[in-house]
Amino acid sequence: MGQDLTFEAQDRPLSEILFSQRRFRVPRYQRPYAWDTDQASQFWEDLLASPEPYFLGTFIFNNESVKEDGYADIIDGQQRLITATILIAVLRDHAKQIDVERARLYQRQDIAIEDRDGRESFRILPSDTLTTFFVQHIQRFEGAISNAKPSTAEEQRVVEVYSFLYQRVAAELKRFESRQSQLDLLDRLRNEVAALIAISVEISREEDAYEIFETTNARGLELSVADLLKNLVFKKIKPGEDRDFAKEVWLEITNDIESTSTELKRFIRYFWISRYSFISEKKLYREIKNRTTDWHGLLNDLWDDSTWFNRLLEGEETDFQDLKRSDRIFDAVFALRPMRVSQCYVLLLSVLRNYSLLGTDPVRVFELIERFTFQYSVVCKLPANRIEKIYSKFALKIQQAGREGPPEKAASRVQPIFADLEKELRAEAPSEAVFKDSFQRLSHRDTEDGRRLTKYVLAKLNAFHQKTDEHSIDFNAVSIEHILPRNPSKGWGLTKKEIKPYVNKLGNLTLLSKRLNSKAQNAPLLEKLPELQKSELPITKEVVNLLSELEGVWNEQTIEARQSQLADLAFKSIWAL
Repeated sequence: MGQDLTFEAQDRPLSEILFSQRRFRVPRYQRPYAWDTDQASQFWEDLLASPEPYFLGTFIFNNESVKEDGYADIIDGQQRLITATILIAVLRDHAKQIDVERARLYQRQDIAIEDRDGRESFRILPSDTLTTFFVQHIQRFEGAISNAKPSTAEEQRVVEVYSFLYQRVAAELKRFESRQSQLDLLDRLRNEVAALIAISVEISREEDAYEIFETTNARGLELSVADLLKNLVFKKIKPGEDRDFAKEVWLEITNDIESTSTELKRFIRYFWISRYSFISEKKLYREIKNRTTDWHGLLNDLWDDSTWFNRLLEGEETDFQDLKRSDRIFDAVFALRPMRVSQCYVLLLSVLRNYSLLGTDPVRVFELIERFTFQYSVVCKLPANRIEKIYSKFALKIQQAGREGPPEKAASRVQPIFADLEKELRAEAPSEAVFKDSFQRLSHRDTEDGRRLTKYVLAKLNAFHQKTDEHSIDFNAVSIEHILPRNPSKGWGLTKKEIKPYVNKLGNLTLLSKRLNSKAQNAPLLEKLPELQKSELPITKEVVNLLSELEGVWNEQTIEARQSQLADLAFKSIWAL
């Protein structure tokens, strides 16, 4: 931090900070609103439990732009200030149901600042990603959070914190019967918020603000590598006259990654260990800071990779159409999604970003990763940390090979890397005995990912018998059929409790069109068999043949036997490495 840094620090109640005539905003480099109900619960419990105003922590404000636009930037403290505003909005909304004028008082004095003409401006301006939602549903007097439709994780957290605090205040109000005693409670809670004590640190230079943000964390959630890197990028890339490039691109990156339900800090690490070096998350920020000289280049590279990352987890087949044999690449990508194994994307990111430089078709890599991930992670659930290092090692080799030497010889550099990758993954793969033992325990899970994964496995088995691509099956047109129903009719002579240990085993499952599935339902086997016989799917025809061989006997023993046969087929043929 600069040697000429000067600042003021004073102990003050919140009434002299948030509820004064000052206005605050969350600057461009700050992380989103991140508190959830755990932090809100602690905030609420501290408020109620303390006989005296408790210490809320340190706030740091940068006053450099106050004279220009009237706002002080919040360097540290936005989580607490926004949560305090949400609580005041909760008190206001409860007051609306008792005394509208009291509610308007809370609005004018604590949420908004009213000028002489009665026009409102709000005391706190959240980040650009939250402002519209926060103004409409929290800060406006007419706002109704019950009608809110959050579209981002940040907005959802605001809704959850508001709902949590609203319910807590409602529970306190129920203790009082009279209208006046309820108003007194709301006034008391409002005054307790205003009396909270904080240290207010005031600085006056933006460059000091960036450094303070990086080195302080007074209260709330620990800063992640994503928060710190955003701060650093915004420090290095200043806004231009017409646009704020860093802010615009960072928002695009965040949107790409959040839509995949992946933490931004995880993506940033995958980006780095697929391009530069394998490193732990703990050391990642310092490594990026020390090694980066071209900050525009870093931001553009992050943006490019976030686009590919989004396509890997959320994209359609058309997003891969520029690649050779894109149908097979997409099939492998589509298969990986319900497996919920993220480490493989370290390698696939490198392959996709370097695709035009490889000089060879990478479809074998995608299909290898699909088969290996199913064996290693889905069936056998083996540890991922060792495999992550392998993926990073080969991602770095691909990154280097695509850029070294003459382009016409790229294939001769890349193909040995693919071969070595295959060799190493085979060495890490489970043995036949381990795989079969684990496969024998594989069962259907009735969740969205569980249904997709089961359909994937059954479709692969179907394709083996059909000798064509399994995605000739439209997943939306078929249903998972339990040969022995999960809720069997009396004709089965079995109870739901008796069959629970084995009814969801893969050995008891096949695929049926939704029309046939609805007719089969929970009927006894003799009534269900004619519907199974109508299916054109090879996997179901195999089941019909098996039932004929077994003379209609279908129980725990026959289900286990079929699962054992499927395990053998899976290891030796379908997912063979």
